[in-house]
Parts: sequence; structure tokens; C-alpha cells
Amino acid sequence: MRSRAVLSPFVLVVLGVLAAAAASGWLLNSASFSDADPFAAAGRVMLSPDWRHTYASPWLQAGPFELLICLAGHTLGINAVGEPIVLNVIGAAALLLVAGFVLRRWQLLLVVGAGAIGLGVVSDLYEIGHPAELFISLIWLLAARAARRDRVLLAGVLLGVSAGFETWGLLGAPLLLLLPRFRSTVLAGAIALAVAAAIYAPFALGGDFHMFEQHWKITGGIEALLFGDARQFTWPMRLGEALVVVGAGSALALRLRRHALSVWVVPAATSVFRLALDPVRYGYYWDTALTLLLVGTAPWIVAPRALATSWASLLRPRSVPAPVD
Repeated sequence: MRSRAVLSPFVLVVLGVLAAAAASGWLLNSASFSDADPFAAAGRVMLSPDWRHTYASPWLQAGPFELLICLAGHTLGINAVGEPIVLNVIGAAALLLVAGFVLRRWQLLLVVGAGAIGLGVVSDLYEIGHPAELFISLIWLLAARAARRDRVLLAGVLLGVSAGFETWGLLGAPLLLLLPRFRSTVLAGAIALAVAAAIYAPFALGGDFHMFEQHWKITGGIEALLFGDARQFTWPMRLGEALVVVGAGSALALRLRRHALSVWVVPAATSVFRLALDPVRYGYYWDTALTLLLVGTAPWIVAPRALATSWASLLRPRSVPAPVD
């Protein structure tokens, strides 16, 4: 009886969040700016005998895993009404699974689920059609936890897998500095690169891979000051951007590596660094940081005294753990 009483709130929260996600897909299902259907079409090509041509167009910057999620939503949804419902439920289910594993309390899960619904993180899965923002944030969180626990292989594999959603998942490299030894960080980094390379290698070796030929039009921000507004931003310039983002994230990771808060602060900040340096900005880019902030601050929202505990952890990192660690 005690076990059932403890589990019931979890079940109610999960069902409530999934229902809200489905409702958001039913009510907020505009395809005006959605890449979900084009990604689903590319996913269909990827699973066909013509898979070598999946990345024939430079426009396609989505990774194989993102294509599969969009294809699953399109297939299981059956029609234009069902597709956004299915995609949003898939995203909500992934969020609940990871947040439930990390936080382990239904009150915290409720805050995260309700926040993700209210802030539009879940509805963006169809309306924007980029599941990567949500999924990469969840994988980064798990990778950071693995690094703090000195699980070198798992941390490296998870970071590499995140690149399978979109290549910018590798910008989470600073998370590997949460490993206790620099040698472990280097090893985990090599593992991440190997996993990411294995994901894209078949398409690159297939001979019709043009992902890195994409150019973006600069629409403002730091790049506009450096290179001029409306100029073209190329993949080599992306690599320069990546170096700066990873450098800033690494500096923060080194500063906070002893603190349990680093598990979500470092990935969230790295995502914000990426936003600050990106040549184009869309609202959904914030979904990665928002997801991590929801998970990280949920204990403070449910029990404000936990904020004091977290501040104490900054002063005494080895003796006061954070609820999310």
C-alpha cells in the first residue's frame, strides 16, 4: 500500500503532462514554420535504398536521429491532425523519462513538465520541427551527470550521440571537463568524436553528402558587427564560432567542476554562449537552455530553502550536494 501511494502521484503527473502535450499538439499545430514534414521526408529517404542521397541538399542540417523522430511523428500521427500530437507526446515522454530519473520526486517532475508545456518547449517539437533542441539538452544533462560520476565511456558516448540529432551537440564538449582527471576528459572527447563520426560516416562515404556546403545569412548580433549584416556565414566560420563557444563553456566548467550545480549550469550556459554567437536567432533556440533551467531550478521552486543549500554548495562544494546532481 505504501509503494502504491508513493507511485500514484508520479503516474498522475506523467499522465497529466502527456495529456497536456497531446492537447498542445491538437491546439497549436501550425505548420507555417515547421520543418517536421521535410525532416520526415528526409528520414524516409534515409531508410530507403537511396539512403546515400539523404544529405544531397545542403539545407538539411538535421542529424539522423532527428530525422527518425520526425518520421515517427509523421507515420504514427497518420494525418495532419495526429502528427503534431504524436511529436509533442514523444518530446514530453522523453522529458519525463530523463527528468524523472534525475529528480526522482513527483513535485519536481510536475514543475518541469508544466514549465515545458507552458513555455512552449514541447509544442515547438511540431510547430518548429526541431526535436534536437529538447533531446540534446536531455542528453547533455545525462552526459554531465556521467562525467561527475567519473563514467568516462558513458559521458563520451552520450556526447557523441547528441551530435546525431544535430552536429552542434558536440558543443557540449565542456561537460567532459566535469570528469575528475584531464586524461579522462581527453579520452571521453575522443570517444565522443568517434561516435559522432560513426553516425555521419556512412552518408559522407556514400558520396552525396553536402551538409557542410550550407551558408547562413547573418541577421544581426556579434557576427553582423564583425562581418556585416546580411553577409554569408559559412561552415568554416561555424568552426570558429564553435571554438569560442567551447572555450567559454570550458572556462565555466573548470570554475564550477567541484560544484554539483555544474551538472545543469554548464550545459545551460554553453547553450546560451551558442545563442550569443549564432548568426541567426530563432525563438526555439532557447528551448535547450530553458529545459536545463527547468530541471536545475525545480528544487528551488518546490522548496525555496533548497536555494540556500545550493548557495552553500558553492561555498563548500565537497560537503553540500545539490538536489539535481
